[in-house]
Amino acid sequence: MAESAVGGIGAGGSPTLKSIQVLRAVAAIGVLTLHAATEKVTHMGGAPGPFKNFLLGAAGVDLFFVISGFVMVYSSESLFGRRDGPQRFFLRRLARIAPLYWAVTVVIILYIYAVHGRVLWDIYTPGSLIASFLFWPYPRVDGFAFPVHLLGWTLNYEMFFYAVFALAILLPRRIAVPAVCLAFLAIVAIGRATVLPLPFLFWANLIILEFCYGMLIALAYREGLRLPPAAAWALGIAAVAGYASMYSPPEAWGEWRVLFWGLPSAALVAACALSDSTWHPGPAGRFFGLLGDASYSLYLVHPLTFPLVRWTIGRWFDFSGAPWLYAAIAWASAVAASIVCYRMFERPITRALQRWLRERQRPPAPSRSAPG
Repeated sequence: MAESAVGGIGAGGSPTLKSIQVLRAVAAIGVLTLHAATEKVTHMGGAPGPFKNFLLGAAGVDLFFVISGFVMVYSSESLFGRRDGPQRFFLRRLARIAPLYWAVTVVIILYIYAVHGRVLWDIYTPGSLIASFLFWPYPRVDGFAFPVHLLGWTLNYEMFFYAVFALAILLPRRIAVPAVCLAFLAIVAIGRATVLPLPFLFWANLIILEFCYGMLIALAYREGLRLPPAAAWALGIAAVAGYASMYSPPEAWGEWRVLFWGLPSAALVAACALSDSTWHPGPAGRFFGLLGDASYSLYLVHPLTFPLVRWTIGRWFDFSGAPWLYAAIAWASAVAASIVCYRMFERPITRALQRWLRERQRPPAPSRSAPG
């Protein structure tokens, strides 16, 4: 999702960024695996098995948010304290997030129309459809502030974070990061002290503090803090233990997932980002790096691949006797589709837009006076 699922960390990046790429892949695979297991139960029946409360599934969102906070600070080093920093930052993020999300949203609307013969006005309103494209939390007919693409709720948080962060970029890094953290703490405190209307109720969720975890880790990184390998490994093991200790689904904790899954996610990001060791990825690491690149596509596109598997392979093979085979094929199909989407749509569109923005934001060359 976000620089989590939405950032761009090139394959030639530093070891720190390569390790963050792997975490993005882990987060996206977790969400995919949870949804593949849910898809299996919904359409093939049977028990969810070991994936009933697949931890890195739902917790992948929390990991995404922490990674996003880290990467925004890390990658914006040249923008802090600049007058044009907010505009440059926000336009870059919009160019990174919007095209694929808008395209997938249009596909979902067309899918709904093709299956039901109409737009489901008993669920959506014209306002909620428009708000889905604007990353704006807006209630549907049932009162829930979900966009057309249900996973887009996370991008609504991402865009809110980007807007606040863009304003803070006017300040030096050492001031900007604490300023955003204090602003988010104030927003959360107001939200817990009074009943806010939408969209403020949505934005005041404790989960926004997970962006602060990542920002503070990046601030520590930029200030030169490094962990010896043994300490990084210990922190990573503690993070995994933290995930493993939380067997209840996130609904059982409500907003307190910011502690139960947010803190292990922060520990995992800190272990990877602050480690003083050099990482040399093998074939598996390079594959996870590719999935990290494609994690935004994987996050947004994988729900579309599930019905395609049912409609195509399901015509020739009865999955009712092998529901886990269906889940495995759906999982693999989503991974393959995301890589194709990344290489054929997301990457070229993003590069073209970023190139256009660089040309547009480049200062004009000084004019030369004609010789007198």
